[in-house]
Amino acid sequence: MATTDNTLLIIERAHRGAVETQFADTLFFVRELHRQSGGLHVALRGLAASYAVDTPYDTPYEAALRIAGRTLDTLPDPRRLLRQLLDDGATVFVEEADLSALGARARERLLPGVRRVTGAELVSRWSDYARVWFF
Repeated sequence: MATTDNTLLIIERAHRGAVETQFADTLFFVRELHRQSGGLHVALRGLAASYAVDTPYDTPYEAALRIAGRTLDTLPDPRRLLRQLLDDGATVFVEEADLSALGARARERLLPGVRRVTGAELVSRWSDYARVWFF
């Protein structure tokens, strides 16, 4: 039986080259797909699982880069975009093994609303969706 949100979108790679992706950020695109399609589910795997882990409070994340004496501060902030996606009502999963690979305290710093799943559990749900897309 298909879910109301007919698409499972799997993101496995964290963004590479923040300067290059600032105009076509994956999570920005996913958020727009969610809005236009009426809903989707997102699964974070591999290094993309790091999007779901908040930074320590004593070292706030700044989406900025200094190049040749110039600050580029229009870079994507994956945690902010993921929070917005959650606020928009998207369901977000993170694979347990990939979360654990980020360190012993990663589970404690998981963004509110993100659901942990095992890889086998996620695969067993694929038939619930009309589409499974890999990003």
